[in-house]
Amino acid sequence: MTKLTLIALLTATTLTTASAEGMFSMGDMMKEMTDAAKEMKTEMTDVVTDMKDSATDAANDVKDSATDIKDKASDVKSEAQETASDVQDDASDLGDNAKNSAMDIKNDVNEAKDAVVSESEDLTKK
Repeated sequence: MTKLTLIALLTATTLTTASAEGMFSMGDMMKEMTDAAKEMKTEMTDVVTDMKDSATDAANDVKDSATDIKDKASDVKSEAQETASDVQDDASDLGDNAKNSAMDIKNDVNEAKDAVVSESEDLTKK
């Protein structure tokens, strides 16, 4: 009976081990885990690269926008300075024209006065 029990036990153990090895392989499991880890690493690297590229693009866009704003502000400043200079020149021209007009009126009045005095003197001589 002991021999029979021993043989049955050995047979059951052999069948269980063979069955377990057929259903489960530690080497295959490790290979699958390694492949999954490599795939996760690749995906994470791609995500980080995409994030880096997006951040770089955003930074470049901000830099370009700041440069555009600076250029436009410089253009507006230049135009404002030109406009102020033009207004100052126009005001100076108006002042000169007013002064010349006043001098012309004064001269015309003096000529008219001289003509009246001259005419009066001519009338008194006759």
